[in-house]
Amino acid sequence: MTRRTILLYHRVARDPGDPYGLCVDPDRFCAQLGVLRDLVDIVPLDDLVARPARHGTSRRRSQVALTFDDGYADNLIEALPALERHDTPITLFVASGLLGDPRGFWWDRLATLLVGRQHVDLDLRRAGVSLRISLHGPRAGSDALVALHSRLRLLDVAAIDTVLEHVARQLRAEVPRPHHARVLWPEELEKMASSPLVTVGAHTVDHRLLAGLPREDQERTMRSSARVLEELLDRGVRHFAYPYGDPAAVDDDSFEAARRCGFATACTTSAGRMTALSDRLRLPRRMVRDWDADTFRSHLLAWRSI
Repeated sequence: MTRRTILLYHRVARDPGDPYGLCVDPDRFCAQLGVLRDLVDIVPLDDLVARPARHGTSRRRSQVALTFDDGYADNLIEALPALERHDTPITLFVASGLLGDPRGFWWDRLATLLVGRQHVDLDLRRAGVSLRISLHGPRAGSDALVALHSRLRLLDVAAIDTVLEHVARQLRAEVPRPHHARVLWPEELEKMASSPLVTVGAHTVDHRLLAGLPREDQERTMRSSARVLEELLDRGVRHFAYPYGDPAAVDDDSFEAARRCGFATACTTSAGRMTALSDRLRLPRRMVRDWDADTFRSHLLAWRSI
């Protein structure tokens, strides 16, 4: 039976800060594509999830599909040229409401505020978060980032913005616009989607964590995201990825909402390989980090993807 794996990327960029480990260096990304070309068949997500015929005459190589989450501008600037050189298809999941937003994603603003600080004293109880942070030392900013990120992702976008304003004020700073991690503009997404290698999928409107929301609200943001992308790109949107995507970020209502929206697939971030029996609305993926070719190959072997 052919082994099938969905790989998850976010960014292809040189960002020495990168506190979330989302970036793959462009040179290493090219090396990773070379490894994949040598060892597996890289196929579009639609082909990967197509149910195989019962009787095959020959054993095919393992299959891998590449996906990118969120919609960062470096997907166009750095990733697409490499993908075109290696003739590699991808599915790009885009949070439609963030397109063209100069503020970028909230977690990048938070990281820009905190990382590198050696003294962090915050009282956020008036900002709707019952949290008091007093950290000092080389890792103060990074540790504060971990504590805040886990709390903020539970909130809606307006509440997150309020907390960020309180954080900035108490640090005597302004909420930054992380130009190093900017998102795609609508016209850039159109340019990227014009490549025959790129399939665009939905990723909600504002990257709101779905678990715990009423099913109607979950379905609304899924449908709205797909509709905006369809109108912009003049094509159907068949695929979806759950924001954050881990088991704590989705619930049964999330899967039912994706079904009601009619998506052909919906991807989580739970680790694993796909099988012929995998629920197409709960697909597992493997997160790729900034690995050199040998390390990447060793992970493919450990994942039993080759």
